[in-house]
Amino acid sequence: MITLVTVTRNRPDLLRRCLRNVQEQDFAGSLTHLVVVDDDAERYRPLAEETARAARPDKRSVVWHFSTRRPGDRSGPPVLARLRNASVRLAETPLVGFLDDDNTLEPHHLSSLVRCMRMTGSPAVHSQRRLVHVDGRPYLEKVSPWKRNITEAEARYTELARHCVYVPGSNVIRDQVHPRDQADRIQMVDTSEWLFERALLLTIPFTEDYDHEDWHNVTGEDNKLLASLVAADVPIASTHMPTLSYTLGGFSNAFNEQATEGTW
Repeated sequence: MITLVTVTRNRPDLLRRCLRNVQEQDFAGSLTHLVVVDDDAERYRPLAEETARAARPDKRSVVWHFSTRRPGDRSGPPVLARLRNASVRLAETPLVGFLDDDNTLEPHHLSSLVRCMRMTGSPAVHSQRRLVHVDGRPYLEKVSPWKRNITEAEARYTELARHCVYVPGSNVIRDQVHPRDQADRIQMVDTSEWLFERALLLTIPFTEDYDHEDWHNVTGEDNKLLASLVAADVPIASTHMPTLSYTLGGFSNAFNEQATEGTW
């Protein structure tokens, strides 16, 4: 039994694709798609009502949760981490995963993660991903898209290419997690690649506090969660399969040159 969480705001058309994509998963078990709307109820109510009317007993269930922002909240990891933690508490299944509304999954994404979890006994497992532009073109530039400074972005690409995370000419990112005592270790997994035992995320939740250094380094809630898991020596395994299609253009890589500090 899996709950797959999608946090969404200001783009119901993308969510339509996301809803269809989850329905196409070949996972044979019970699957609940929990849609968490970030302070945008009016825009999403029609889609929620449409989904309810179209619901059928033989289809996967879609559950909606409408959240209201607090005064001073701005889009970015602090709000997103809080909503992800709330979604874990709302879930009623032993396993929890995430899918951002602009990403898509291969049909065997969840089933391959469950198989990996059963084979390894790990409470946290992840896939790998293919990096694409908004128009679907593969991202092949030799620059890490998660750095604000071009020199740092080129250096980061070179560093990760040494570990075969990036391979020139390929848009597959071979995300991986090395033990905390390994020299020159790599720790890189996107939120949408994970499947967790829910109990683990209740014990080690997403970090909700961020500062200037996090903003400068583009340290998101997925980075901090991974660091917490590694620090706690949580066993982590990978399918080594790029079953996530990751679309560039979110706040972690579509940088606004005019943005003020802390505006993601």
